[in-house]
Amino acid sequence: MTTEEKVKEIVGKVLGVAPEQIRVDASLKDDLGATSLDRYSILMEVEESFALELDEFPEEDLEEKIATVADMVTFLDQQGK
Repeated sequence: MTTEEKVKEIVGKVLGVAPEQIRVDASLKDDLGATSLDRYSILMEVEESFALELDEFPEEDLEEKIATVADMVTFLDQQGK
C-alpha cells in the first residue's frame, strides 16, 4: 500500500468517507470538513500507522504544513515513511 493510499484510508476512517472518494488535493478542512478534533485524530492515526513521533514537531508547523491530503503524503515522504 502506498503512502497516499494509507493516508486516504486513515482520513476516510476518521471522517467517515470512502477512501476512493478522497482526492489527493482535497483540503482536510475546506473540502472534507475536518474539525480541529478530526485533524488531531487523523494525526494520531498517522503517528501510529507510520511509527512517527509528532510531538517533535510544533503544532503550528503541522497545522500550516498539512492542509491537504497531498501535504500529508509529502510530509510523510520527507520523514522517510
